[in-house]
Amino acid sequence: MTRPRVFGACLAAGVAAALCALPAQAQAAGQTVEDATFVWGLNGYAQVGIFGPWSYKDLTGNVTQLVGSVSGGSQAEYAVTPKPGTSMPVSSPQKTPNAVKFTAGTGTVDPATGAGSLSWTGSYTVNAYPPQFNAPNEIYEDPQLTVHADGSGSLSVEFRLGAGVDMGGNPTAPQDFGRLTLLTFDAGSVAGLSASGYRVTPDYQGVEVDFADGGAQTRACGTDGGATGWWGSWPAEFVKAVPASVRPHFYSTGCGGNQDYKPPLPFDVGYTASTAPSGTSQEVEVTVPEAPQQPGEFVWTVDGGNTLVDLGTATKAGDHYRATGSINPVRVTDTRLGAPAWSVSAQVSDFTAGATSFAGKNLGWTPAVTENTGGAVAGAAVASGFDRGPGLSAPATLGSAASGHASGSAKLGAELELKVPSSVGAGRYSATLTLTALS
Repeated sequence: MTRPRVFGACLAAGVAAALCALPAQAQAAGQTVEDATFVWGLNGYAQVGIFGPWSYKDLTGNVTQLVGSVSGGSQAEYAVTPKPGTSMPVSSPQKTPNAVKFTAGTGTVDPATGAGSLSWTGSYTVNAYPPQFNAPNEIYEDPQLTVHADGSGSLSVEFRLGAGVDMGGNPTAPQDFGRLTLLTFDAGSVAGLSASGYRVTPDYQGVEVDFADGGAQTRACGTDGGATGWWGSWPAEFVKAVPASVRPHFYSTGCGGNQDYKPPLPFDVGYTASTAPSGTSQEVEVTVPEAPQQPGEFVWTVDGGNTLVDLGTATKAGDHYRATGSINPVRVTDTRLGAPAWSVSAQVSDFTAGATSFAGKNLGWTPAVTENTGGAVAGAAVASGFDRGPGLSAPATLGSAASGHASGSAKLGAELELKVPSSVGAGRYSATLTLTALS
């Protein structure tokens, strides 16, 4: 079955209005954010290790280290409950973990569900062993997070290993594994959702992984004998890609003890987003021209100033998707001597979303004069070019008044209809609707 789509349209103009029809898939559309943060402590194993907490180094881009009390630091921004709540080792007093913090993340978030896509730029390097072992560095770069409306999703990274030696003391060359899925999480994994962020607990328990080169996964752990029953694995795509010298850190090779520290710790996402209903409106910006210097005046402006314009959610309508709405009314006041003729017209550009676009001709309108003491006449209706003609991609009259019209004002409005071919991909699309007054 074809999924419903939503199309975002922001129409800005000379006297400019922003106008939005939102993208809709099976989840709600998001709002753009540019200040997202991502904070994560890897897993409990990285906090204790065999030789002590894993070392962090060579941080690049928009990433910093939060040093926890496990390494003598005092960070208080990122805290997790100890085992069995998470894989964080139990201590008394309870220690705080080491973590990495990415900032300046960009993308979209639906504040109502947490759904969206976010990405960060930067890298961090960790190593589980003291320098004398010359173990290869693990480099994690440019995280990309996808969250669905049901709270499921995934996190991927560019993953590399530096040069070093393997478990047998043999030299190993640097390796670049490209983008791998580092974490996955099931529906309902988003917790503590607010207008500024949420926490996610990744999958591990019960996740199976098999290897062609040995290293069988332990799957028989129970809660007897002190174990938590936490046999499992990080995503198989990641675990199977890394070499055998690194692999055991990320899946169960036994029961109890350090095995219980292998599940990934929760990660925190923060952002600034409007608490208004996601994807239903767009702020309008208005530029008002100076009034002509002559007896009386001719003034036109968007009535009401900065408000919200909404094309709603595009819905399936046979062989296309359809969205409707109305422009912010344009008020024209003409008290000039001689009452010269005037007109207000508009033209729309193509709609774009990144590298994807569709023609502006798909937007049509039906103008109307809702208040009129100045002898104004509404322009002719213009059909969406999906049906016929150029739509609003060609200049069209919103309203006009003939020479000798009554002195006064008129409020010009228009009902909009957007028809988009089914072949156009889902996304938040923007265009520019330019309004022009002639007199």
